[in-house]
Amino acid sequence: MASGSSVLQKFKFRSERKVLTDEPFEPDSHLSAHPLHSQRIAHRSLSSSTTTNSDFPGEDRKILDSQNAASDPLGLQLVSDVAKRNGDIIFVHGLGGSSWKTWSWNRDVHRFWPIWLTESDDFASCRIFTFGYNSNWKGGGTNLNISDFAKDLLLQMLTFKTEDGSATTALGNAPIIFVAHSMGGLVVKKAYLLGKLDDRFSELVSCIHGMMFLGTPHRGAQLASTLNSILSSSPLGPPPKAYISDIQHQSNALQEINEQFRHRSVDLELIVEKDSAVLQYPREISSPLHADHHTICKFRDLTDQNYVIVRNTLRYWIARSTVQGNSDLRILSEHDDRRTLIQDVLGVRDAPEDDLSPVRSRIMSGSYQWFTHNREFVNWMMGDRKGSNAEIFWLFGLPATGKTAISSVVIDRIETVFGSCQFHFFSASHQAKKTAAYCLRAIATQLAQQHEHFRERLFSFHADTGIRFSTQDQNFDTIWEKIFEGIIFKMDFDRPLLWILDAIDEVDQQALLIGKLTKIQSVSPIKIFLSSRPTKLPMGTASYGSSITSFFLSETDTKEDLRSYITNFIRNALPTDEKVQHETIDKVLTKASGSFLWVRLALESLEDNWHTQDDILTTLTEVPVGMVPLYQRMVAKITSQPSKTQLMAQRILTWVSCSWRPLRVDELKTALEPEFKGFLKFEETVQQVCGHFVTVDKNRVSLIHATARQFLTEDRDGNPSYIHGRNAHQHVALCCLRYLSKDQWRRIFQQFSNSAQDYFTSQRTNRLLLAEQGFPLLGYATCYWAYHASKSPTHSKELVEVMHSFFKTYSLSWIEAIALSANLRYLTRSARYLKTYAKLQSRSAHSIETLASLQDNDEDDDPKWIQKWSTDLIRMVGKFGSSLVTSPTSIYRNVAPFCPRGSMMGKTFGGSKDGLLSVTGLTSDDWDDCLATVSVGEDEVASKVLVTETWFITLVSSGTISIWYSETCELARTINVGDYVLLLELNRTGSLLTAASSSAYTVWEVASGKMVYQIPKRSRARAMAICFEKTDSRLLVGMDDCSLTVFDLPVGRETAHYQFLPPNPDYAGCPKIFEISPDQTKVAMAWRGRPPLVWHFRSDTRPSIQRCRTRGSMDPLSSPEALVWQPDGSSLLVICLDMNVVDWNIYDDHQISYPHVHARQAVISRDMNLLLSYDNTGTISVWSFPRLTPLYKLVSENEFIRDIAFSPDSQRIYDTRGSTCNIWEPDALVRPEEDFEDRSSIGDMSFASSEPVVALFDTTESPITALAVSSDDDYYCCGRDNGVVSIHNLEGKRLRKVYGHSASSAVLLLAWSNSGRYMASADDSARVIVKRLEVKERDKWAVFAVLDLNLVEPVRQFVFSPDERLLLAATLSGDQVYSLKSKQRICSKRFDYQQNRLWLNNLLDASLLIRNEPSSLQVCSWHSLETMACVDLTSGDSSSHSENLQVEQKSIFWTTNKVTGNRIIYGTLPGMGYHSNMSCLSHNGLCLHFSEPVKLLSRSDLLIQSCVHDFASQIKRLVGTFEGRVVYLDHDYWLCTWDVDLGSAGSKRHFFLPKDWVNANSLHMVLVNDHGTLLFPRHGYVAIVRNGIGA
Repeated sequence: MASGSSVLQKFKFRSERKVLTDEPFEPDSHLSAHPLHSQRIAHRSLSSSTTTNSDFPGEDRKILDSQNAASDPLGLQLVSDVAKRNGDIIFVHGLGGSSWKTWSWNRDVHRFWPIWLTESDDFASCRIFTFGYNSNWKGGGTNLNISDFAKDLLLQMLTFKTEDGSATTALGNAPIIFVAHSMGGLVVKKAYLLGKLDDRFSELVSCIHGMMFLGTPHRGAQLASTLNSILSSSPLGPPPKAYISDIQHQSNALQEINEQFRHRSVDLELIVEKDSAVLQYPREISSPLHADHHTICKFRDLTDQNYVIVRNTLRYWIARSTVQGNSDLRILSEHDDRRTLIQDVLGVRDAPEDDLSPVRSRIMSGSYQWFTHNREFVNWMMGDRKGSNAEIFWLFGLPATGKTAISSVVIDRIETVFGSCQFHFFSASHQAKKTAAYCLRAIATQLAQQHEHFRERLFSFHADTGIRFSTQDQNFDTIWEKIFEGIIFKMDFDRPLLWILDAIDEVDQQALLIGKLTKIQSVSPIKIFLSSRPTKLPMGTASYGSSITSFFLSETDTKEDLRSYITNFIRNALPTDEKVQHETIDKVLTKASGSFLWVRLALESLEDNWHTQDDILTTLTEVPVGMVPLYQRMVAKITSQPSKTQLMAQRILTWVSCSWRPLRVDELKTALEPEFKGFLKFEETVQQVCGHFVTVDKNRVSLIHATARQFLTEDRDGNPSYIHGRNAHQHVALCCLRYLSKDQWRRIFQQFSNSAQDYFTSQRTNRLLLAEQGFPLLGYATCYWAYHASKSPTHSKELVEVMHSFFKTYSLSWIEAIALSANLRYLTRSARYLKTYAKLQSRSAHSIETLASLQDNDEDDDPKWIQKWSTDLIRMVGKFGSSLVTSPTSIYRNVAPFCPRGSMMGKTFGGSKDGLLSVTGLTSDDWDDCLATVSVGEDEVASKVLVTETWFITLVSSGTISIWYSETCELARTINVGDYVLLLELNRTGSLLTAASSSAYTVWEVASGKMVYQIPKRSRARAMAICFEKTDSRLLVGMDDCSLTVFDLPVGRETAHYQFLPPNPDYAGCPKIFEISPDQTKVAMAWRGRPPLVWHFRSDTRPSIQRCRTRGSMDPLSSPEALVWQPDGSSLLVICLDMNVVDWNIYDDHQISYPHVHARQAVISRDMNLLLSYDNTGTISVWSFPRLTPLYKLVSENEFIRDIAFSPDSQRIYDTRGSTCNIWEPDALVRPEEDFEDRSSIGDMSFASSEPVVALFDTTESPITALAVSSDDDYYCCGRDNGVVSIHNLEGKRLRKVYGHSASSAVLLLAWSNSGRYMASADDSARVIVKRLEVKERDKWAVFAVLDLNLVEPVRQFVFSPDERLLLAATLSGDQVYSLKSKQRICSKRFDYQQNRLWLNNLLDASLLIRNEPSSLQVCSWHSLETMACVDLTSGDSSSHSENLQVEQKSIFWTTNKVTGNRIIYGTLPGMGYHSNMSCLSHNGLCLHFSEPVKLLSRSDLLIQSCVHDFASQIKRLVGTFEGRVVYLDHDYWLCTWDVDLGSAGSKRHFFLPKDWVNANSLHMVLVNDHGTLLFPRHGYVAIVRNGIGA
């Protein structure tokens, strides 16, 4: 009997769990996994005031009084009618609700808010309906399901008529909007689907304009099955309900609804988020509603903020539906547009409450209040700060003693007192959330949501710099510098900022984070609460100035909290025998040793064994003291299960222990299904077989505590761990790879790659979420398999074989999946993980044998194929990234042909195949490190380069500053200083640029080019160093008279002046070098033949001087050539005349010499991990820092370098040589992911390679400067800057040199006649050479001289006559026609000014030419160049086109008549000369004009039209024509064709070019021949692209 009683008591306890309904006395906040997404968003961020005064309109009070007294009606009820309607709004309640009271505050229908809408003019033409159905789970009723309710709704909508029976009152004649709560949303969705499938209802559902879902469980409710189980087990209670079964998590009914809804709404661009109550479809209208599941559909009064949001959304829909008059499904989910922008900038998608809510739910009311009243804590929280440093309260405690719970209580207390705070819970189970960088972004995200002024500053920063942290690697220093030091610490907030950081001992960069926190210098008070296990404070924190209050959590501190927790649990579970209760409580408390985790596990063990008092005593005796013995007992329990159950438990613990982030339930279930199928109650199974190691909370599966992961994965006392780390990761990696190795993915991805492409292209939306429906593990496997592979055993032949097969067969569909996600960082990160694995393998001889064994005598296989694949993945992101995101399916056709032959992509998927895109002509077998080259202008010298995240900036010392986009390497704007520029520097955020010229100090905004400050230079001394002060309000200028001046920029005057006196006469004259330290507390100077000096200034005393120690006059330090400060200002690199490098630590006066570096100049990366140097020969080297071991070397001969720079992420190198700036992206700079996991030891681990990667900057081939093609598809000829003209076949092989100009002249123009008999060229010295070619045999020609002329100016255009007897040579000031037979000039025409014009053959009359000018079309004679007819383009029929007005401001740069109908098309650009047109990268401002064929003296036949600007704006660069279509590059560098007859609709994309191909120096030479073959000059060679547009 005792046992039976215990069972009943146990059942009673569990049956008291909260159930899911609309009723106020039932806690329905758990109806869905996340009933309202905004519940997880801090209410304090967008809080709204409420009032107890009711503003309820009383016009319909009689109706409502009668309704209160009666039961709510079922069916479709008209609540409010109108004489003339423009829309119908239907309210549908949820589980346990009713048609009126669900929408009434406190279920009082006097507060039935839908009737409030009728008081607004915006809803004056809207009818209001309610729909009721029997969802009372407590009653008997009929056993209906969601489908039954949906059919009833459809039928009643179809048959509805008012009492007068008028057809105009029927539903379906006006837009319909649904407002649905809870399960009502599923009823509405099902009704929509049924109506779509049934012709009888299709017209009706086509009128549905919007659906507003309030707390709808789209993925199901976790506790629905519990409710039905209770109903089934109660013999006298109501029966279980079918509709409750329908809303069980992942029920068949729900899956069917979601799947059909997605497909039936494919034209609506639907996306379903992972969270149950959130859809995240592309057309969502977002708005937060701060309420629980019950009150989300009930509003207190008209001022209720939630009511305002819902009303405004309905108002918006009504207005749109009235204008549009068509169906446009809108989904309201609980998001905020403002939050979306914050997420885009900072990259934090998870709400902070996701981590806080589970902690709060486990805390009993009143717990830990002793801590919030602790005097030290109160003093910290309420005390007034003195000084600018942060105040830190540090809570220390042993594992599982309640530190996280106290952090949660602290958050609640601070929110009560101050209204808001920012917090972060570090988690070892989430690889992102355990990073210091993520913590910073999370704090900044919450601050942006809560503080409007910071949000505005953040958005302004993003607009100015373009920086988006979600698209970058998690670089702690960058975020700290840009957001915290750059914005937060400079702002004056209206209250203290309070940050709570829990479990800081689990952060990846603890010393770095704590060091930064203790060094904070802030305008506003900042208070920081930290919790961690006992740890040593970082060295030197006491001297940083921050106040640190420490509190050590003891067992006695939490004893009463622990007792309350135990008491509450046992009193609810044991019989009412108080003596037994007290004895049990005391025994548990005695053994707990202050550990809440131990108590929790002990009570869970006890829960299954307290049938009798003896059972309780025995169980408590057996439960060991301490966490390790308890964990060992739990493992023993697992291993005592049947073998299959043991294996299942081990697999579950493997996944949960090793996963990159906590897995969802459906993800884990899918991962296990290859071995274990047919789970009935999966969540219960997980918790039962894993011995209490695993917990399921909010659909996430995780270990109970971080100590559990340590216990399971670490060897202990000589015994192996239960989960072997590397083997476990191998298992996960294999599961993921096998999951991805299926042919179905390409077919599945196809529909999402092509659907709604315009929208997705513009929004960069995560389309992979669509594909994940029905494939829960797809996202995780895609993003993280490489992470698990990197941590697997390197000797595993099985893993290597599976990876080998995967890359050979399924790697393209995997890359497509990542492209669908619109986040290619997963691809780069996977490459880093593969690098790590390859690096570990290289240290194992056995692994090399394993790799070699896979070659199978295939000469294309390489033992280093994993390393090469990692390189390919990195290169693909850099060269094809944005295009892949735009068109994921292009990975199958467009990428491999552009990869080098020796790359793994080229070997596996490249090669010329019939009918497929192919690329030949390039000689390199491997990737080229050069990403791009830009020119600052002919005869100019680029003297300086600066780099930000968004821009790079070049300087021509004569006074021209060019600002380029770092993403596309296009010129954004130029700044003409108008004076000789000595110095150029950026501020720390990269938003401001300053220049020191000979006459002034000037500051510009980089984003706009706008000058914001200018201070005249009054000193005669020359500026040698310049920088911004940290606040950007001051400018520091170092002068050659050994002084430093501080200027106040807003005021425009000097505020401080420091004079540094050399120690003795040996330092006479002006210094050779002057450098200001990054911390702006020191200056370093050097004189010829003297060691460097350092002055410390900005102290209360006069500047102190420090001299670099030398061993005599012959010491290299006596001949410094350059001084380079480390970013932290602690040491100085001295580069000596003999190119020796010495690291001089300023504080301890210690020196380390590095004679092997051989540097002429150097820079240190922002994170202080890399040193970039160059020598006198133009060779660039990258070294690990501070040990200076070689990493990378770019060898170049006789290429003098003037300046070098790192990109902020140290992934790119910029250098200036002559008139060009080169951008390099070496694969060697993409470090293995292991280097990012332990950055404190990066110098030891990262770069232990004995040999650097060496790349050759090949300058053996002279650059191509001109290109022409033969009329067949066999040959092309090119001219070079050394004057050589040569013929090549279309495989790229050089067949012969035809002739040569002077070696000092560059060929600017080439023309090859249609017959191939004549070739004409012109160089930059105005020399013209014409040769006649005679074919001797295939690929061989005899060459005969025709013309060799020296003109006054260079030729800009050659035109052969149709019969090839005449040649026109056009220059800017005149044109000449030569006879190719008599070799004489037969006519010429001169102009009084440089006339902008182009010539065409007249296809209607071979004896005539057409001269195309911006203002006219003229028909001229070949033999005289006299004008036979002229059409004025500025008057007549063309007057309607504003583009033709003021044509003198336009320049014609391109013309053709090789389009459909022989019409003439020409392009103009605003106010640009010919040469700039040719060399510019983009045809911005392009206007296209076209006309009918020109007939002699037929003015009436000529109709000039201008191209629509919308289409012209799509064109980045015109290329040529093919088969009557215009060929051009669009802004994403897709090669496109345009059929003129079809207008804008005639545009078609064919393939895209790699980003590094797009170069202003060669883009103007790109050609398309008559067979559709594209010829693209590149690094002295010509790439030949076939089957791109001709196929």
